Amino acid sequence: MEEKNKYPNDVATTLDCAIRDKEEKESGYLFKNVKYCNYMSNEVWNEFINNMSEKHKENFNDGNGGELNEGRYPPKMASFGSSSRLIYELSKDISDFSFEEKLDTRVGGVANIDGFLHRDNKYFYVEAKRREIYGSSHHNEQISDVYTKVYDKINKKYPDFSYESRECEKIGYKKFTFKIKNEEVKYFDLKQLICHFLGITYDIIKHDIKTANIVFLYLLYNPHKDGIENILREKYKKYCDKVLERYDIVQEFINNNIAAFKEIFFAVLDYQVETKNKEKPKIEFEFKLVDQTDYEQTIQKQIEC
Repeated sequence: MEEKNKYPNDVATTLDCAIRDKEEKESGYLFKNVKYCNYMSNEVWNEFINNMSEKHKENFNDGNGGELNEGRYPPKMASFGSSSRLIYELSKDISDFSFEEKLDTRVGGVANIDGFLHRDNKYFYVEAKRREIYGSSHHNEQISDVYTKVYDKINKKYPDFSYESRECEKIGYKKFTFKIKNEEVKYFDLKQLICHFLGITYDIIKHDIKTANIVFLYLLYNPHKDGIENILREKYKKYCDKVLERYDIVQEFINNNIAAFKEIFFAVLDYQVETKNKEKPKIEFEFKLVDQTDYEQTIQKQIEC
């Protein structure tokens, strides 16, 4: 029987293994005669699923991520570095919270948002990232060219946002590189964020909501906390610095561009309003960066406001 990722050979799997060691859960999901050591064991996974409410199972099964099901690999949420497991464990006890919210963008299909909560006139949307930021750069990302008109609208309303595009082999697609204040956006998924904004704004317009207070929480797992950095330094020195450096780059980029994200949100709102020929709703918008240590406190404070 083959064992995979018992000893990590890349940055993302290094984080998986550090989280595995911190949680001290039995690892090694057996699938097609391969034991995946950066995933929970089958027994631990089955116990995890059995403890999940039927409502939350339905949320994840209705989503497009295939989080609970085997495919080419074990279920995504069984990974120790799963961002869906991160947001689930932090949000499952929040009343009326739902996962894998699907919103029509009216441009390029459906936006899949990791978490959603509606309380009175306040709408919470949560995007969670854990191992995802350790993948390849978003430079020259292949994107459907139907989004070009949206990007042009954002650039017109907020010139600090710009993009470069070039043709690619796939018909109907181009390769895009985004910039904010002439700085190339590398390890942050700005294309996805714009899709989320398209879904949120269209949903508001579609349901004829006149006023809304929107709180967008970006839940970014912090490897400096929860003892993870110590594990990285003690057991996984080869990729330790790369894990921490990549997190620091993304965290700094987000903090430096929160005002820019707000400008982009309202440019997207204008695009949807003009395209739909609707009256512009009165929106308050707040973007907050949180991690696994302050997420619950932040969302609870926002609920109580």
